[in-house]
Amino acid sequence: MLYAVFNGHGMFIVLATLLSATVGFVVFKQSPSEAERRALKGLFAASVTAVVSLTLWSTGSPIQQPRVCVGNRDLIEPFTTDQGLLNAGLFLPIGLLGALATRKIAGTIAFGVVLTFAIETLQGALTFLGLGCDTSDLQMNSLGVAIGALAGWLITTFEKPRTSFLHPWRARSAYTAVSAVAALGLVWGLAIEPQAVDQTLGIGRADSAQEEAVRAAVDNAFDGHYEVSRIDFASGPDGTGTVMAQLVGGGSAELRWPDRDTFHAYLDMSSTGEPSGYPLPGSAAAPGNEEQAQALAQAYAARHAAWGLTDAQPKTTKVGEKAELGWMTSWRRFDRNGVLMPMRLDIQIDRVGRVSQLIMTNTPDPQISPPRIPKESAISALLTANKLDGATIPRSSVTTALLAMKSNGTWIPAWRIEVPGKQPVTGSVDAMTGTVITEGP
Repeated sequence: MLYAVFNGHGMFIVLATLLSATVGFVVFKQSPSEAERRALKGLFAASVTAVVSLTLWSTGSPIQQPRVCVGNRDLIEPFTTDQGLLNAGLFLPIGLLGALATRKIAGTIAFGVVLTFAIETLQGALTFLGLGCDTSDLQMNSLGVAIGALAGWLITTFEKPRTSFLHPWRARSAYTAVSAVAALGLVWGLAIEPQAVDQTLGIGRADSAQEEAVRAAVDNAFDGHYEVSRIDFASGPDGTGTVMAQLVGGGSAELRWPDRDTFHAYLDMSSTGEPSGYPLPGSAAAPGNEEQAQALAQAYAARHAAWGLTDAQPKTTKVGEKAELGWMTSWRRFDRNGVLMPMRLDIQIDRVGRVSQLIMTNTPDPQISPPRIPKESAISALLTANKLDGATIPRSSVTTALLAMKSNGTWIPAWRIEVPGKQPVTGSVDAMTGTVITEGP
């Protein structure tokens, strides 16, 4: 959640800060002058406003999303990821300031749990926000509130008389809490579908083997030109995932784990002509067209990815309407039946002749059987599986590709199909049997 909020939304953070400060000031001024802890109440209101703003902010979703809330069975996983710990830290001030401002410790914890329950419910129900409902967030947010409230209670124990951990509930507070939970439960029952998983995608610190592997990949790709500043691991099922490295001076790199066969590098790209990517050794002239950019990409590939040049023809296209970001040269390989192999090599050269983006998948060509299912039959199978009327969909609008795909541990030829429309459909069909392939998350 937090990575999605803060990445590229600096202006919103400024606006959220101003809104939180305004709400806090209003609460402070509206509190009776003789009331105790006016400043703490203002800070508490500001912290709640900040959390609600940050957790419900979104630039929107470009696609229609289902109303789903992911239930993570692995209760330990959120404690091992940066995102989980940051989620707890985000809600900790609510617990601390709420306990200090109200001296109602249990009530503060209850308020915090209901608040995070409401936030996750809105994230799951309001799909246009493009956010996600996740029980790991609910778990860590509630934990943050509880830790903050306990810290506040410990601080108040030095007072005389001591603040009681439990306190009598006012009828109005109890009715409000019960009504809020009932309303949220109704939303869940009517609009949100729970989806249990054994593990979600978590981002945490990489271990020593992962750090060593991604550092070696960066050094091999760029001849030691870049230093790595931070390395994280985005974990997937069964210990697989992606090792992610931030590069000193800008840019990032990713390495698939544990296969290590796919390496991506996204270097700072400039549309102003300023040098920003990896400078190619011995090259001083800036490319002026596709042919010159392709020659630079070819020279880089021959030095660092010769495996991608064998039996593969390059194709160079401009990046941007007027090649503002340069040119991308791609190498692909097909077998004798026209099936696209999993090998992939993409090298982007910017306007000043530097490598600005790199995608390398060094996978040996698998041996697969010739496809039996024609394209039209595959499209019909996918449309039928998704209960779509094929007669209303022009075949010219459907995009298809015949490629090698791993299904249940075995390489097969498969049709990858994209059907546009109000509810676009994307899927794969086994080119041997005509069966629609159920893809994992």
